Amino acid sequence: MTSHLICPCECAMVISTCDCSTAVQVKKEINSMKDAGFSENQIFSALQAEYGKEILAHPEKDSSITLWAGGILFVITFVFLGYIAIKKPDLRIIHDIPDKQKYEQQFEEEYQKFVSEVEEK
Repeated sequence: MTSHLICPCECAMVISTCDCSTAVQVKKEINSMKDAGFSENQIFSALQAEYGKEILAHPEKDSSITLWAGGILFVITFVFLGYIAIKKPDLRIIHDIPDKQKYEQQFEEEYQKFVSEVEEK
């Protein structure tokens, strides 16, 4: 059990291999809790409450679901923006218009009519 705990003093060794006074005291606390009938989880919780989360050699990891969700949203956003940028029509290109000559002729007629009306005034 002590192999899963880090000594709370500055040595930062695993309690099972540490011989400093703090490690000896923690070992005594663990033995007295075992004698009192505490389970391993209760002992870990009590030591964590007393010395902080840093005493655990392998602390529980916080849920990273929010990081995953944020990352996925980030990727989806950039894929979507990339798709829009690629599929954006090039406005400089004029596609072939059916009956283009017909429209050009109509434009010329209307333009000439407009110009003649302006000159008359």
